[in-house]
Amino acid sequence: MSVVPAPQAHAPLPLQPDAGVENEAASDLERITIMLRDYRTIAGDNPIGSNAEIVQALSGDNPRQAKILPDDLPRNSSGELVDRWGTPYFFHQLSRNSMEIRSAGADRRMWTSDDVFTR
Repeated sequence: MSVVPAPQAHAPLPLQPDAGVENEAASDLERITIMLRDYRTIAGDNPIGSNAEIVQALSGDNPRQAKILPDDLPRNSSGELVDRWGTPYFFHQLSRNSMEIRSAGADRRMWTSDDVFTR
């Protein structure tokens, strides 16, 4: 008589990042980075403030009244730019000419391993 081993329970596999969506999120950040570069060319330095205040500056509330923000970038009801998962971007001015932009990624939590960011 042969003994058949009992099936083993397997731990669920961790969610795998969707490389396509992450690439699109990185492209979104590149687009925002270029927009900020254009703003610096016009205004002399980065817009400052919260996400919503940066959106206002990019929308024309700046000394030159230059509208740089395209209408097709998604925003929430608070007027903040949001990533592909609906989470507001985090903007951190590193210097007069450099800004970190961070997306919380698919888990919608900032400062975790799936964040997408650029400097």
